[in-house]
Amino acid sequence: MASNSNASQTFTCALTGLTPLTDAVVTPSGYICSRKLLLTKLSENGGMDPFDTSRTLDESTLVDLTSSDSAVAPPRPPTATSLPSLLTQISTEFDTVLLELYDTRKSLEETRRELSSALYQNDAAVRVVARLVRERDEARGALEEFLAKGSVAPPTAAAAATDGGEGAKRSEKRAAPVEEDAPPSSKKPRSNNDAAVAEDLSKIPQDTLNTMTSTWEILSKNRRTIAKKSKRSKEQIAKQDKLLAEKLNGEEKKVNLGKSTAKAGVLCVAKISTSCHLNGVGGDEYIVSGGHDKQSIVYNVTSGQIVATLSGAGGDVTAVSGMVVTDKVMLVGTGSSDGLVRLYSVPIASGGDDEVQLLGSEQLGKGEGVVPVSVVVHFSSTAESATVIVGGSDGSVNVFKFSESQFKLITYLKSEDGINFSSGCIHPDGLIYAAGTTTGKLLIYDLKTQAVAGTLEGHDGSPINCISVSENGYHVATSSSGESPIHIWDLRKLKLSATITPPSDVGTVASLAFDPMGLYLAYSGEESTKVCVVKDWDRVVSSLSKTKTGTKGNNAQAAPTCGGVVWGGKGLEEDGGKVWIAAGCDGEKPIRFWGVE
Repeated sequence: MASNSNASQTFTCALTGLTPLTDAVVTPSGYICSRKLLLTKLSENGGMDPFDTSRTLDESTLVDLTSSDSAVAPPRPPTATSLPSLLTQISTEFDTVLLELYDTRKSLEETRRELSSALYQNDAAVRVVARLVRERDEARGALEEFLAKGSVAPPTAAAAATDGGEGAKRSEKRAAPVEEDAPPSSKKPRSNNDAAVAEDLSKIPQDTLNTMTSTWEILSKNRRTIAKKSKRSKEQIAKQDKLLAEKLNGEEKKVNLGKSTAKAGVLCVAKISTSCHLNGVGGDEYIVSGGHDKQSIVYNVTSGQIVATLSGAGGDVTAVSGMVVTDKVMLVGTGSSDGLVRLYSVPIASGGDDEVQLLGSEQLGKGEGVVPVSVVVHFSSTAESATVIVGGSDGSVNVFKFSESQFKLITYLKSEDGINFSSGCIHPDGLIYAAGTTTGKLLIYDLKTQAVAGTLEGHDGSPINCISVSENGYHVATSSSGESPIHIWDLRKLKLSATITPPSDVGTVASLAFDPMGLYLAYSGEESTKVCVVKDWDRVVSSLSKTKTGTKGNNAQAAPTCGGVVWGGKGLEEDGGKVWIAAGCDGEKPIRFWGVE
């Protein structure tokens, strides 16, 4: 039998992986390790077996593997300044490092196991969610197809097929009674489809119209207040022009919204207004944008954070609108290239448990290929009852109503045959809708009478791509995709009052917006954004940077189309002169802000 010293050389410590020289012991769990290191470990973990945490370990349970009759006398204790003392300290520190290394390796192994389990669970959850989303979309598509067909098998026929005709006889007995001298054809019971056809979609229901009219009375008072403040002296004009230039000509702020992997492009941007029934509750400002990524983003300009991502569109989101209806909820309407109009309820209160809800969606138009050119959440909307006005490319004005958990079409106003819409906008009063056509005409709809109040012709027959109405309600600005200048129309006289020829560094104007006080007009093209003075239209007070820097040389590409420009703040007459501008661009991912801190 080999000596103990030689035998000890074959042992390997389970804690350090090294060979213990003289103090090898065996634990009850069957592990060999150094006694000194093991006792140190037990003092750290409260006497628990480091190899089996379900049991405690005491020094008396350790089995010594070395011989007790060692012939070597132990050395005398070294002094603090001696070399042996330094070696002892180094040895102690070395042992501590080995113990820490063991704990680290053990924790690493446990972490790997937990990570592997978490990744597996996450992958399974993603698969389940994807399957549920696919099944939901399939069910929704089947329901929309079923509703579009509008035909259901008569219940009497189904009953007759199952009970041998007895059901049909019972249904005949339950038919509504008619007079004896009535013609036989009048005895035919009225079907559900006949009731649906009987609904008059050419008129706005009286209860909805009454709500819109009561809101108009409130908004018209606000409009008259803004109109009074727009009367300025020359000194006030010069002071405000300078203040506006200082606020907007600072450093721009870029915010990337939407999917990073999707095609770059912001197709529409809208400022989310606040309901006139809230009496100024809440101070945050929001915008909503849409683009090629088939989703809409609600962004809090005040806090600089994304509030919600609205998904579900089957194509590019081309029209958006929104309104804060309570201090906790906003309504957002979207229109996409798949022809669907959607209405969402978005919670805005911080710390709430509410989630974004799709209140409803409806296919636009009576034929295929009809897409929304504008979507407006009407100012009379509330969280319980909302009205959405949509302009269709087929030349129709569609009024949708959300009430009692249903979202449906209640009014369908069709223009003359051959007229197609290319843009639309609501008047600040809420009872006038302006629609731009592909032939350069501007149709003014009176929603109170559901009729065209006036037709304005211009832009040399080119499609009108953008419309904006001044907050005082007097001026309407329109732009076209052709080479014609910006047209300024006077709604009071229904005639052209001025034209603006954009500078060459703007490009084709595709977006217009009046400021909150109706004092300035911003127009954006594929090159830059300009701000001019109302009634002094050719005077530009602010020139904002280019929306996209093109590539020079042979790699130069066509400049992108402007996706929208909006104003924010309360105007230079309110809130200490707070005002800002945001603009998006097709071909660019970020939205640019000027005047935002």
